[in-house]
Amino acid sequence: MNQTTLASFRRQRAKEVCNRHSVDLLIASVAENVEYLSGFFPLGVAGLYSAEAYVVFEPSEGKVAVITSAADVPTLIELNFTGTVFPVGGFCFNYTDGEAMSGSVHTQLEKRYASVTDALEAAICSMNLKNARIAMDEHRMPVSTWRKLECAFPGFEFVTASSLFLEIRRIKHPEEIALLKKSANITEASFLRLLPLIKEGVSETDLYWHFTEGIVKEGAAPYFCSITMDKRSAFVDTYPQPFSKVKDGSVIRFDFGCIYKGFRSDIARMVVVGENKKAERYYAGVLAGEDAAIRALRPGISVGEIFDIAVNTVKETIPQFERHHCGHGIGMASYDFPSVCAGNPAPIEKDMTLCIETPYYELGWGGVMVEDTVHVTDQGAEFLTETSRELIHLEV
Repeated sequence: MNQTTLASFRRQRAKEVCNRHSVDLLIASVAENVEYLSGFFPLGVAGLYSAEAYVVFEPSEGKVAVITSAADVPTLIELNFTGTVFPVGGFCFNYTDGEAMSGSVHTQLEKRYASVTDALEAAICSMNLKNARIAMDEHRMPVSTWRKLECAFPGFEFVTASSLFLEIRRIKHPEEIALLKKSANITEASFLRLLPLIKEGVSETDLYWHFTEGIVKEGAAPYFCSITMDKRSAFVDTYPQPFSKVKDGSVIRFDFGCIYKGFRSDIARMVVVGENKKAERYYAGVLAGEDAAIRALRPGISVGEIFDIAVNTVKETIPQFERHHCGHGIGMASYDFPSVCAGNPAPIEKDMTLCIETPYYELGWGGVMVEDTVHVTDQGAEFLTETSRELIHLEV
């Protein structure tokens, strides 16, 4: 499906959620949410703590305004952004007479704003609302900006919007599902290329750099890779270390992903070098838990029920097994709605995409883990990951 169809789907999702929560204006600040509503990913926000960029979305008429640095205007024109741009700051361009892009940028930058807050105020005023309820994405909006807007619009109600964006993004368009699958498959391909390199004396750091190289060669960007061995395999989301090296009986836990065209992957695979009976037994338990949870996925079942199925199944093999969650949504963010945790009453819905995981971490010994990405259909769940989930055995 083309980008216009995807853009329409996203704005319709935003409109439905805004209407459900009686929101008259929605303001995005997190880079992924800005891109979701506009098609524009603000690199400055992704790379600089002090940078701000916003999208103001008016759901009743579908109006969209982007507030960002004047430096971003050529990119917005190149993207064929059809909303209104409120450029901020004094960034300087030189212009070539008669060149189309040059002329368009020059025209767009005839009106600039001294500050992000000035531009936001102008964008809100352009929507012609009175006493509106405005939901603002609080995660990348400084408190000072929030307070200035409250002072500028004393008759308006301001509420937080991060939970609304999670609700908006929880249902995926077919194009988004395809990109999630591609992201997962790139991670898997990079992992498979590591297997011949796993020899005695190879370190976690060696494997990390080879994995990262493989991701880049596939046209994706690395963002998360935790490769840990033996006792360190019980460490969660930690850095690889050069002193941790493969030996006979090693347990190696791979928890990793990449970003492909804005969509993230997050999967886990396990390798045993030589023989390790405890790892083999425990891995069978966590795999059974993941498998039971995935088989139970269907529209209508609650997220809490999926959690209970996963945990209770693992406990049949590992009685001491405990977890705070057994998965999460995934999309433009690695942790999307919902969190697969105890007592969560949220229903599983068609076209959700989820990572299901059942890790076991035993400090002083090690850890075992399996994690896969699935798409919820009318009939149940289909795997977006393609590689075998079985424990991989390698010889020393």
